[in-house]
Amino acid sequence: MYQLYDLVNLHDELFREEIKKRLAKIVDTNAFIEGEYNTKFEAEFAEMQGANFCRLVANGTDAIEIALKAYEIGSGDLVAIPGITFYATAEAVFNIGATPILVDVEEESGVMCPKSLERVVADYDIKAAIPVHIYGLPCKMDEINHICRKNNIAIIEDAAQASGTITPLGPAGANPHSVATFSFYPTKNLSAMGDAGAILSHDPNVTKKIEIIRNHGRGGVGEIGRNSRCDHFQAAVLQHKLSFIEEQNQRRKEVAALYMKNITNPEVKLLPNKFIQTSSWHLFPMRVRNNNVAKALVTYLKQKDIASSDIYYAKSMGLEPALDGVKGEREIANSLAGKTVCIPITPFLTSEDVLKISSAVNSFCYEITKDETPRPQL
Repeated sequence: MYQLYDLVNLHDELFREEIKKRLAKIVDTNAFIEGEYNTKFEAEFAEMQGANFCRLVANGTDAIEIALKAYEIGSGDLVAIPGITFYATAEAVFNIGATPILVDVEEESGVMCPKSLERVVADYDIKAAIPVHIYGLPCKMDEINHICRKNNIAIIEDAAQASGTITPLGPAGANPHSVATFSFYPTKNLSAMGDAGAILSHDPNVTKKIEIIRNHGRGGVGEIGRNSRCDHFQAAVLQHKLSFIEEQNQRRKEVAALYMKNITNPEVKLLPNKFIQTSSWHLFPMRVRNNNVAKALVTYLKQKDIASSDIYYAKSMGLEPALDGVKGEREIANSLAGKTVCIPITPFLTSEDVLKISSAVNSFCYEITKDETPRPQL
């Protein structure tokens, strides 16, 4: 079966041998929490993404919370988030006592809409905005940056799916007026073998606050922090994977281009070709007309030995129970929710694999019935 995340090929025998050597070195030196691999990774990842500083933390959700706290966002503050994102984006806002305000998304991509952000900023006293590079697709950071700087709004790029994504201002995290947060969950393009995250920044003062918060407030005066250090083993894994992430991301772009060329089923809507070179292609999303078609497509692909995703994103943020009554704009986000299915886009797919998967997608046909019961034709 074609896997959505091919961890078997990613962690092949050659990779395992290198990781075993690194783990043995960590054990021999008793450097379990932080060490040389943390320092190396932070310097190398900051350079790759065009930032001045990188600080590893325990996970991607912590990264967002710590970034917000570093900007002194807290109780009673309003934070703009997009209507389509993983729940952790909103969760991080709630966890620091702030209140999310919804910004609608662009219909073609599902990322934060600058025009909606501008309207929301005019209606609410927004203290921070969290544009999310969903699926690895770049937000219009030039327009978002202009709106936020004009209104003195802090920017936290949620780049959990965007290691290697290129925005109009450069790689995710290259904007000198924002910080960017990353998740290295095992299914990400650049992944740990457990939980890990990072925050990129350009301001030494913000970076110092991040360091203090992630380590129990140590180094600050009266600071209350948390335990969000990245252990040395995860840093060792990440630093090794960093050596081939650009090559793997390039292959993902080649696979995306092949899909764009070969998937012709009118039942599915693909992203515009302009994203081929700018997305990190953490996922390859295909949109269908409704949730029933999405469910049928998932079932059909599994019968063809293609492990597609669950439906992305089954609910918009505006339809999540925890965000009931949250203000802002959500019309397009609500209309897109539950209509997206993702197919494999790993760097280990051959051109022949891509053609087989494309053929399976093209052969899918959905018959509409009176009760709209999913009936994929085999």
